[in-house]
Amino acid sequence: MSRKKASMLGLFVVALLLVTLISPVLVRSAEADLASSSWPKFRSDLQNTGRNAEVEREVSNETAWTFETADSIETSPAIGPDGTIYFGSKDGSVYALRYDGTLKWEYDTDSVITSNPAVSEEGDVYFGTEEGRFYSLSHHGSENWVLEEPFESEIFSSPVIREDGSILIASEALHAVESDGTVRWSYVPEFPGRIVSTPAVGFEGNIYFGNEHGNFGELISLTSDGDNRWNYRIEAAVGGVLSSPAVSGNGDIYFGANDGNLYSLDTDGEEQWNYTTNDRIVSSPAIGEDGTIYVGSYDQRLHAVESDGRRAWTFGTGGSVPSSPAIGPEGMIYFGSDDHNIYSLYPNGTERWRIGTEGRVFSSPALGDQGNLFVGSFDHQLYAIGEGLERTSPSLRLYLPIVLAIVLLVFVLVPVQKDIVT
Repeated sequence: MSRKKASMLGLFVVALLLVTLISPVLVRSAEADLASSSWPKFRSDLQNTGRNAEVEREVSNETAWTFETADSIETSPAIGPDGTIYFGSKDGSVYALRYDGTLKWEYDTDSVITSNPAVSEEGDVYFGTEEGRFYSLSHHGSENWVLEEPFESEIFSSPVIREDGSILIASEALHAVESDGTVRWSYVPEFPGRIVSTPAVGFEGNIYFGNEHGNFGELISLTSDGDNRWNYRIEAAVGGVLSSPAVSGNGDIYFGANDGNLYSLDTDGEEQWNYTTNDRIVSSPAIGEDGTIYVGSYDQRLHAVESDGRRAWTFGTGGSVPSSPAIGPEGMIYFGSDDHNIYSLYPNGTERWRIGTEGRVFSSPALGDQGNLFVGSFDHQLYAIGEGLERTSPSLRLYLPIVLAIVLLVFVLVPVQKDIVT
């Protein structure tokens, strides 16, 4: 084979490699989809499983850094496609941090941030506030749009970015909002209340969320177009269902209620079982890879429940457990407590470690892709826990192959140009 043909073959191979590497990035950028990061929203994924088994390692008991805000951090962080950590504070600002804990930008809303952020693949950040405003920010921190209508009260529910690009967000009603801020549809519950629960989206596209009502609680299921499928009422749950439902691999729905019970429903809304704790459940359940359900209760315990409703074990803390647990790659469990501690447990319920803060831990942990945990506290601090935090963004690992391919392309192209000239 001549030098020219070899060079042309090399050029073709490198170009093919370059297209293969760049195409997924371009395709993802053209879609308004949930970010393909380790923890892009509250409860991690569309099914609200609270689990990520693909992070690099389990979290060690080291505090890598803390970042201080001007007030308590009650919301839970989300992680963008480039590794940026987003979270809100009661001081009215949403913060974007690099992986090393340095500030990228801060956006002031003049209102308490009550909704956990969700991040799209393009890096757009969505969240709501106590004043009933719903925001879309770019990954640079600039405002895309702000939606005040049709929200009639504070927004506690967290956004859910669906596969079709629409965003589910709720206050007194559940709304599907397009990525440009237009409202596609709205669902108003038959019995007015306040929707604190973050919706889960089943594998078939159906939507599940809780409703907070003064006299009873209910879990509501809608079609993907916002039509009612069924309502499951709990008469004893005075104050309603604040817990966000989680959907298992076979479609079972798990959620907690103010009556102190963890419920399991099938996809038709029929109760399969309920498991009783000794106080109300605000925590949202997580589902382990083996099907075990983990949920916190105001009875000061984290409960592990088998998929058939039997108790596996409980772990006692020194305070209520409103924090929703996160599950790592080896089945380790991470959660916070009102006793000011962040805990890690083995899958059998024994303690791995605890890290103390100076305030209640209402925030739910987010798992970073390098095996790190990010969680807020009432002491105004966001904690980054675990070793191995890189000072560069994980996006470097994403684009490094592309850069190398371009360099290789240049080295191949130069000999080809010389051959053409000769």
